[in-house]
Amino acid sequence: MLFNSGNLLDEINLRIIDILSKDSSKPFVEIAKELQISDATVHMRVRRLIAAGLIRKFTISTDSILLGYDHLAFMGINVHPGAADRAVAGLAEIDEILEIHEMHGRFDLLVKIRARSLDEMRDIVVNKIRILQEIVGAELMTVLKTTKEEQTVSLKKMIAAADNTDVALY
Repeated sequence: MLFNSGNLLDEINLRIIDILSKDSSKPFVEIAKELQISDATVHMRVRRLIAAGLIRKFTISTDSILLGYDHLAFMGINVHPGAADRAVAGLAEIDEILEIHEMHGRFDLLVKIRARSLDEMRDIVVNKIRILQEIVGAELMTVLKTTKEEQTVSLKKMIAAADNTDVALY
């Protein structure tokens, strides 16, 4: 669903979000120069985007392999009927689980796990995940190579569409 309350998704805001999604440490002054607007305008727009929930947080992106977490796996998990919320709550407490997705299909849940070694991956699976009472079955799928791993969706098409509609800028 497209959120467009009060023209928050105009071309300028989309471009601000796009710039910050690539480098959240980029100073507002540099963003303003790039967009040819004042830094006060950038600041005001970012505050509005935060207040509206379009920007949830500013963060960094680390290289997991350089940090020693070079083992990546996904685990499909099936849970007892009606136990998904409890299973998710238990899984969310495990630091090495990076993502939890509720699914419809072969698995009830899909989780993304990072570990420093196969021994650590085994420990996570056996001693942290499989002990949860809500789980009835699981399948670990080890990643051999990651070619693309993004945290945000590209806004290029939305920016182009906003630019073509001549949305009033404020």
